[in-house]
Amino acid sequence: MIDQFVDFCLRRRIPVIVLALLLSGFGVYAWKTLSVEAYPDLGDVAAQVTTQMPGLAAEEVEQLITVPLERQINGTPGLLLMRSSSTFGLSLITVLFRDGYEDYWARQRLTERIAQASLPAGATPTLDPVAGPAGEIFRYTLESDTRNLQELSEIQRWKVIPALKTVPGVVDVTNFGGFTTEYQLDLDPRQLEHYGLGITDVINAINANNANAGGGRVTRGEQSYVIRGVGLIHSLADIGTIVVTQINGQPVLVRDLGKTTLSHQERGGILGKDRNPDTIEGIVLMLKYQNPSETLKGVHARVATLNAALARDGVRIAPYVDRDDLVNATVSKVGHTIAEGIGLVFLVLILFLGSPRSAVVVAVVIPLALVAVFSLLNLTRVSANLLSLGAIDFGILVDGAIVVTEAILRRREALPDEELSESEVKAATLQVTRPIFFASLIIITAYLPLFSFERAEAKLFTPMAYTMGYALFGALLSALALVPALGYFAFRRPGRVYHNVWLERLTTLYDRVLASCLNQPRIIYGVAAFALMAVVGFGATVGREFLPDLDEGALWLQVQMPTGLSLDKASEMASDLRRVILKNPEVAYVVTQVGRNDDGTDPWTMSHIEAPVGLKPYDTWPGGESKKAFVDHLAGQLARELPGYDIGISQPIIDNVNDLIGGAHSPLVIKVFGDDLNELRDVSRQIVDVLDSVPGTSSASVFQEPPIPQIEIAIDHEKAARYGVNMTDLQNVIQTGVGQAPVTNVYVGERVYPLTVRFLARTRGTPEALGSLPVKTASGAEIPLAQLATIRLRSGESVVTREMGQRTLTIRIDNRDRDLTSYLEEAQAKVRASVHFDARRIRLEWGGQFENQRRAEARLMVIMALVLGLMLIFLTVGLHSLRQAALVLGVVPLAMLGGLISLNVTGQNLNVASGVGFIALFGVAVQNGIIMVSNLNRMRKAGFDLYDAVMKGATERLRPVLMTATVATLGMLPAAIHTGVGSDVQRGIATVVVGGLAISTVLTLFVLPTMYHVIERWAETRSGPVHWGSP
Repeated sequence: MIDQFVDFCLRRRIPVIVLALLLSGFGVYAWKTLSVEAYPDLGDVAAQVTTQMPGLAAEEVEQLITVPLERQINGTPGLLLMRSSSTFGLSLITVLFRDGYEDYWARQRLTERIAQASLPAGATPTLDPVAGPAGEIFRYTLESDTRNLQELSEIQRWKVIPALKTVPGVVDVTNFGGFTTEYQLDLDPRQLEHYGLGITDVINAINANNANAGGGRVTRGEQSYVIRGVGLIHSLADIGTIVVTQINGQPVLVRDLGKTTLSHQERGGILGKDRNPDTIEGIVLMLKYQNPSETLKGVHARVATLNAALARDGVRIAPYVDRDDLVNATVSKVGHTIAEGIGLVFLVLILFLGSPRSAVVVAVVIPLALVAVFSLLNLTRVSANLLSLGAIDFGILVDGAIVVTEAILRRREALPDEELSESEVKAATLQVTRPIFFASLIIITAYLPLFSFERAEAKLFTPMAYTMGYALFGALLSALALVPALGYFAFRRPGRVYHNVWLERLTTLYDRVLASCLNQPRIIYGVAAFALMAVVGFGATVGREFLPDLDEGALWLQVQMPTGLSLDKASEMASDLRRVILKNPEVAYVVTQVGRNDDGTDPWTMSHIEAPVGLKPYDTWPGGESKKAFVDHLAGQLARELPGYDIGISQPIIDNVNDLIGGAHSPLVIKVFGDDLNELRDVSRQIVDVLDSVPGTSSASVFQEPPIPQIEIAIDHEKAARYGVNMTDLQNVIQTGVGQAPVTNVYVGERVYPLTVRFLARTRGTPEALGSLPVKTASGAEIPLAQLATIRLRSGESVVTREMGQRTLTIRIDNRDRDLTSYLEEAQAKVRASVHFDARRIRLEWGGQFENQRRAEARLMVIMALVLGLMLIFLTVGLHSLRQAALVLGVVPLAMLGGLISLNVTGQNLNVASGVGFIALFGVAVQNGIIMVSNLNRMRKAGFDLYDAVMKGATERLRPVLMTATVATLGMLPAAIHTGVGSDVQRGIATVVVGGLAISTVLTLFVLPTMYHVIERWAETRSGPVHWGSP
């Protein structure tokens, strides 16, 4: 069937060439419409349930909101993990689903579950926008020399954010910093007491006087009129004139009881940028699975329109994070790497074949393979990313074309003075089509394990598997259909035969060495045994980790300051942090986010800072130091100049991924489970002390903030009943009068502002002042709050975290200058030996990226065994011999040696990326093996005895084997030596391929023919002449 396909394409070579040109045009269109990301979204299918309940402490939030919601969420189909955080006024529950569950289906099931939870009045759970960990694609600040922060906040909320939300692909735009405008009524307790009123009376009056009413229709003559009663509050004056009650016929108005103002809510966070201590930013979130490039085009266009309109107000949107910058940087890096690889491949082809025409015939496969990649990715709706595109080894892609071209060129060299006929080209091609087909099939099979990955590793490497599979398919199709046709036109006319002097000398040397190996196979036995032992030795010494660091060209700092800080003090400390970081010329910008975002859905207190740090292009850095060296320098600088700051350094996207995977912003965590948080803190402190003594620990700390000071108002229900006090009145005093909960909304045109009713600040700032607040009794009299409740200072939890329904504390660990696996083994041993606790009450669980590593390694072991079995079947079918198939597969373990040596020499760790490199290496080793063995069989079928068949067949394969190995090596060499944004995964894969092929080629040229000779001679001795496989 393969032979008939080649014959068909060769006879119709003109239409085949025209079809290739047409497909190339479609490939260009497919590339322009293909969704290309910088890095894939590594997050699980997840949803976050957010419930705000202003005024409730962390313990009450856990008891009244988080626990009831968790009980309902348990049992949701596909539930993988449930993690929650209860903090002041906020419950956040993160729900992860197993692979295979679609986002919207999972969220619908979750919505059905949480709707059944019994929650306090006013507690409304909502789901977060459908955006993954890589969803933040654009950040900006509003800048103005003429507008104050309050005015900028209004512009942000009512002009900029609504406009950006209309961009296709944008799911949400969040705000951080600035002010949230609100109408405020500050009540004077003395006035309330004077008029015999309680805060509930004021709230009821305001709500009763803030409504519109419809009166139906009336007809007047031929005209129908709609009756509309307009009574909504629109201004401060409207609020002040609301009647609360009447005394002796005189109305008591709101303005008689306190002061109304247009101000802003109590701030929960402050944003600083560079030298500006207080500004405002917007964060644009992309809808999951959207094309980031297309979405950002819309964002850029909308920002340009907004800037043109805002210029009249002296306001400008100033972007400081743009995902396009990362995409462009990585595209440029990958593009340069690809161009250099193709250039090296082209030069190698000319060097070996001595003909630019032959080099062109082979190189044309590369763009056609890319056409297949872009077209099939588009058709199958698989998004490309720069890791998958950068992992394409163009040297491997042209291997089949090299073998076909070399076979045709060899026929040309055999008949230098005659015109090559179509039948001659066909005969030369058919000699190698079967080995090429099975070799390509085996390489594609080698990538099958990538489809077995789960969770983060699946999202990272499955697009790579699709990309390489499509590329190999396109390359194979081109080698069988197009290359013979192009070879016919390139070599049909008689021409001067190119004599490659250095290759001829190398061939002579190879003949002598191979003959020695065949005559003294013990040499090869020793080499193979030594290589096998070296594989074991180097495999034991190389470090192991889950993934290499994916360089995002930026940093992300998580900073924990002393607990219980005021917002102003925290902002001051954030300014010190920015000042120190900006001393470094490598830094482009630094932003500090203190506390919570504008909508209150961040689980941080005012003692926490998140700090994005932008870096200038690496080639502009003074001294040319690496990013790793800069991070080490920065960590030391911050430790020296800012004592008391607990700082973890990561990167923006990977920080979100780590948080989603491990529940903390760190690649390695220890979770301490139990019921008593004080016991958990004691055990956690012991663990941190032990970890600080483990070499490689950069930082280790408890992720959750410690207890914070609280003023507790403990209501005495017996006293409240004795005085006839309604609990609603008590709640209004505490939740509204003190906690400043909104009571209604004020509508001003299209804008909506909350209205809060609260007591004057001087009457609620201390425990004594709180005790004096009036509470209205059933008789109408008023008594101080202190007579109904015990008011005292105490410490309380700042946050209560839970996982799968159990309380937990999380220790986040950052390790540097050491591979994760060896660090983990030592840390676990020391913790087991030194940390003591009651195992009936407390348990430890290690988590983070290493969980993914172990899962990926376990699956690889199983799947690789199955794949090797599948390869054995393909080889047996292709070679018609199980014995020879086992021989070809036998070189696979030895081929690992070069890859392991290169990892050790370059100081890289064995991870999933380098594992993919080994998969590619195995495929190439088996490909070269099947091509070599097929040729040896062909020589035996041609009538040569075993020794001569091995010598002649191996010598004939020397040039194509060297070419395929050299182009595969040099095609990956630029990726192996490049550093910087976009090179991390490429470098791990390429290092293994480049180092591994050097050893693998030696095995193919010497070990394989020698072992073939030994095994086949043994077979002939046992059973006589052997039936050989077809050529």
